[in-house]
Amino acid sequence: MDKKKKVVLISVLATVILLVIVGVVWYFIANNNSNSNSNNQGIAEVSRLYETLQTSSVFSFELTSDSGNHKYYAKSNDMAYIDTIYDDEETKYIIKDGNTYFLVDDTKTYYTYSNNQTNLNMVTRGLERIKDLEYQTGREKINNKNYYYEEYTGLTDFAMGDFTEDSEDVKTRFYFDNDELVYIKTIEGDKQELLEVNISYDVDQNSFQIPSDYNEA
Repeated sequence: MDKKKKVVLISVLATVILLVIVGVVWYFIANNNSNSNSNNQGIAEVSRLYETLQTSSVFSFELTSDSGNHKYYAKSNDMAYIDTIYDDEETKYIIKDGNTYFLVDDTKTYYTYSNNQTNLNMVTRGLERIKDLEYQTGREKINNKNYYYEEYTGLTDFAMGDFTEDSEDVKTRFYFDNDELVYIKTIEGDKQELLEVNISYDVDQNSFQIPSDYNEA
């Protein structure tokens, strides 16, 4: 092989090797960026919701299942109201003045749990536990519409049904429509609970008042 042909061959091989190296580098950069964007999207959604509710003095957070179970939580500054219907049984609590009041509608009475406001920040406390955990992302169709979700392991803070707490077998999925949380699904084995979510920033202030015709038990 003459010198000229040898130079051309070496140039071609060098070009091919360079293109292969560039291709490999771009492949890893693209994959890393893709993973990073997926991660950032999930963190941004949960963190955004947590920060929004954490800084909101007034909001409500409502969960509803197809079976008729329902939980309504409302917060206004240092007061909260919780109304839960589960298996056709209803419980109501008002939290204010550092106390929790359990209302019994049938007898128009209430019970006072002094120096107890454990559930005052129920929703933001649950989101705070979740927002920094590792997660999986995906998309799922619910009622003929595809939603982005992020899935967390081990927490049951938003479940209404009976699931094993702090278990690696329990998964919780948060479904978003753009930046709005619309569904929460809890999964354990073959058992699933899907809850529709409604968040509002308009709350009836009368919810935080014990009715005037109720007497302390």
